[in-house]
Order: sequence, then structure tokens, then C-alpha cells
Amino acid sequence: MNTKQFLTLSSVSLVGASAALATADYGPAVDRMITGCSKWYTSGYGHKFAVVHSMEGYYLTGTSYLRRCDISASCHYTVNGKTDYAGDAAPGEISQLVREAYYAWHATCWNQHSLGTEHEGFVGNPAWFTDAMYQASALLHRHFADKFGFAKDRNHIVGHGEKSNAAWCSYASANLGINPYCNTHTDPGPYWNWTYFMSLINPPAPVVVDNSNAGFTASSAWATGTAAGDKYGADYRWRSTQAVSDPASWSASNLPAGTYKIYAWWSAGSNRSTAAPYIVYHSGGSTTVTMNQQANGGKWNLLGTFNLNAGTGKVSLSCWAPSGYVVVADAIKWVR
Repeated sequence: MNTKQFLTLSSVSLVGASAALATADYGPAVDRMITGCSKWYTSGYGHKFAVVHSMEGYYLTGTSYLRRCDISASCHYTVNGKTDYAGDAAPGEISQLVREAYYAWHATCWNQHSLGTEHEGFVGNPAWFTDAMYQASALLHRHFADKFGFAKDRNHIVGHGEKSNAAWCSYASANLGINPYCNTHTDPGPYWNWTYFMSLINPPAPVVVDNSNAGFTASSAWATGTAAGDKYGADYRWRSTQAVSDPASWSASNLPAGTYKIYAWWSAGSNRSTAAPYIVYHSGGSTTVTMNQQANGGKWNLLGTFNLNAGTGKVSLSCWAPSGYVVVADAIKWVR
């Protein structure tokens, strides 16, 4: 927008706790709709792409500034990066200012073709572009693309400074019906991690390793079972609980670094352990998660959410659990 330099100076702020009311357009967003004036176009040429901005300022004061009726600028959403002080909003909080059906005033001649989102922070300081911001904004932009039917790619999710990208300018001139050169801004700038952001918008497909796959290993003490009707795939492996180190393990290769939800599948039964110890390996080391295999069989059960380094993801199931039962090693799923 043309008034970003004032976002840190606004004397009007949204002080204190965030508003509680979610918006009709996007459930995770806080309702901070602009009221008292209409700083948007009610008609346009279709929402064909989305523009990523940085506020050059702070989330609550910047959001408040954009809601002022004496300021000729607006956007559809704002996103918080950091909690800077007591009473500040949580990292990743999103506010909605303009209904998605309308066209906010955020990018001059692109306005009636696009959606606009302002992010807390500064072009010259990457510290404001936090993981919580990327995660929240990625889900919002995925929602835009799904709702309005445009591709989840860098031709349709762009920066305010995309005019510097000659390939995009050529594409936009031919396909988006806009003058790509009408904006003079450079945000979100060189520190916005487009590779990571787009990987969150387009997460890789879930990775499943079954006990029959190459990524599974277990000793001969783990027997093969086929009788259970709630198994994953054709069979599963099982072992009697015993105070020995003899885990079954699943390994998934070539996982990109990121945050993953990791799930386990087992077949349930009254002879299963109620404290089956899954060992999840992650960027911080390993975490043991005990699961009751007498219940919730035949479905994916969440072990937890973990940060993984790039490379191989690994989960093991130990048989070192209270005696008199069996543990079942069937399948593991990694979801980014």
C-alpha cells in the first residue's frame, strides 16, 4: 500500500486481548471488519491471485491503522508474527478487515483482481517472519486458492514487489489482465522465505510405511499375523512384551524438514498392551509415547506433532512393556 510508513506511528491501537468472534469467510480469523466506511470495491474482475504484503509495522497497531476511515488503504486480512509485550496477540493470529467477496485497496491497479494480506514485520528484518506466521498465512492462502479456484503457485500467490520478477510480469500481462508494473513497493522483501511458504501451501503427500514395506525392520522374534480384521494392509507383526531391547522400526526416506503429525495404526484386541511404547525420533532427539492398543484399532492414531530435520523419519515400537501382553507393529504415517 502507499501509506505503510505510518503503520508504526498510528495512535489508534487494538489494545489487549483479541476479539473472540470468528469470521464467516475464514473460521480461524478474528473479526476486525472495517466499520463506518467502505474502503473496498464491491465489484471487480474476479479474485485471480493473492498478494503478500509486509506492514512495515506491528500487527495490532497496523491492523488498527488500516481500519481507520481517514486512511485510503485496506486489505482483506492481517497476520501477526510475534508476541512483543503483555497483551499482544498470539503469533500467527489472523484478523479479517474486508469481506472476501469485495476488493480491498492494497495494491493499486491490482485491487480489483486480487486478495491482499498484510503481515506484521519489516522488509529488512527476517525476525518478524516467524514459523507461526508462515503456518497461519499458508493455510489462509490455501483457503484463497481453493475458494476462488486459482493455482497454488508463484504466478498466483505473489509479493507486492513481484514487478521485479520479469517472468511473472510476462505471465501476469498475458493471463491476469493487469498491468504488473503499477506498484512501486518491494515487500515482503528478500527475507520472506517463499520456498518454505509455498511448501506449506502445497504440503507433500502423507508418507505411509507399512510393516510389509522396505522401510520396516524387525527381528525374527516379531511374528506375522493376518487374523485381525482391522489391520492395515495384508498383515501385521506382533511380539510378546518382554524386558528386552528388540524394537520394530519404520523409516521414511527423503522427508523435507518441517513439522509433522505422526500417526500409528494397529489392530486392537484384549491381549494387546495398554502401554505400547512408540519411540518417535525428531530434531530434538526422541520422545516415547505410550498407546493403549486394546482400543482404537483399525484407524490412524496420533502419536504427536514433531519437528523433523531433512532426511529420514523414524519411529520404533518397543516390546519393553508390562508382561503378559503383545504389542502390534502395523503401519506409521507422517503428515506435514
